[in-house]
Amino acid sequence: MALDIIIPKLGLTMEEAVLITWNFAPGEMVALDDAVLVIETDKVSYDLPSPGEGLLHPVVAVGTTVKVSQVVGYLAHDKAELEKLQNKTPTAEVGVIKSVTPKADSTASSEKEMKPSHTHRDSRRIKASPLAKAMAAKHGLNLSRIQGSGPDGRIVRADIDQALEHGVTAAPVELAHQDPLILTPAAEVPVAGIRKIIAGNMHLSLSTQAQLTLHTEASATNLVNFRGKLNRRYEVEGPKVSYNAIILKAVAHALCLHPNLNSSLDGEVIKTWNQINIGLAMDSGDGLLVPKIRKPHLKGIKDISREIDEMTERARAKKLLPDDLASGTFTITNLGPWDIDHFTPIVNHPESAILGVGRIEEKMVVKNGQGFAESRLSLSLTIDHRIIDGAPGAAFLKTIKDFIEDPLFLLE
Repeated sequence: MALDIIIPKLGLTMEEAVLITWNFAPGEMVALDDAVLVIETDKVSYDLPSPGEGLLHPVVAVGTTVKVSQVVGYLAHDKAELEKLQNKTPTAEVGVIKSVTPKADSTASSEKEMKPSHTHRDSRRIKASPLAKAMAAKHGLNLSRIQGSGPDGRIVRADIDQALEHGVTAAPVELAHQDPLILTPAAEVPVAGIRKIIAGNMHLSLSTQAQLTLHTEASATNLVNFRGKLNRRYEVEGPKVSYNAIILKAVAHALCLHPNLNSSLDGEVIKTWNQINIGLAMDSGDGLLVPKIRKPHLKGIKDISREIDEMTERARAKKLLPDDLASGTFTITNLGPWDIDHFTPIVNHPESAILGVGRIEEKMVVKNGQGFAESRLSLSLTIDHRIIDGAPGAAFLKTIKDFIEDPLFLLE
């Protein structure tokens, strides 16, 4: 009996998704736990594992919005069962690129056949995984311009991700014959998938909120020493405690003292939340994701750091679920690893505030008339000025600064 391929409920907030890619062609053998298709909610992309082994018969086309528990395809036990399924339900368009070998030109001479090609790669010899081909078809990428990193130069998903992130170089143009006033693109990257969602969310945030950014600096000397002591203490227990974990704990404590920053504007009502769920912005490779650390004010710094590490690994492996990204009340974004100091973070709608963290840098400072070198940390707080005034926002930022400059208070 054929196996149903069903859209799972990936979290309490999920009701529907978009079928982005079938990773196998109709009639192709699929093994248990193979990533048979990719769906995308309004938050994450998810590789759906195959429920068993069989010959694929997809019945829902790429690009279709599907409901939770909807059957989108079947796995036939054998060819006879596959034919019955095909007769009962039409095969859907899966978007998988198939290799096409053109007929030989009977008029071509042996000299012409032996002449080297001037194209980048012979499309008839392109090796690519089914998922890579499907992703390339979805985004309109030319596989002949993508260098594969798999065995024997095979193009795999990571290569497509890289192409989408950095663009695919266009074919060389004869500049000598080009009109100098005509611009020609070196790369074209479609605004689609997670990037399209990010673009929509950023536009929504800036178009619906009156955002104000406050900047300050904190001494990071005690923060650096505090982290060093924690890591020496937990040395035998595994991964080191991150700066993000300490800063997130400081923000959680500050939100307890300044609950007006832990709020959202819903119509004409300001809602101050009972829960504290802090999102940490991170680059997944496909785009910006903000998984949430829930109730960090009730957790130890070591536990927060371990949870951040787990979220980071799941984001890179594209295994985050919609619930991991839902119900945030505040966000932190750290650009310090890229040597950024002050910047203007954009509030993660519908939250009312976001903290931007810059790099730790040694600077000359003057205290009591004496100059000396000190590690400094830049902080940038963006608030929704419709519901949070500048003074309360500044007081909240000052509290975070105090905790960073004397992090022992975070152990209380």
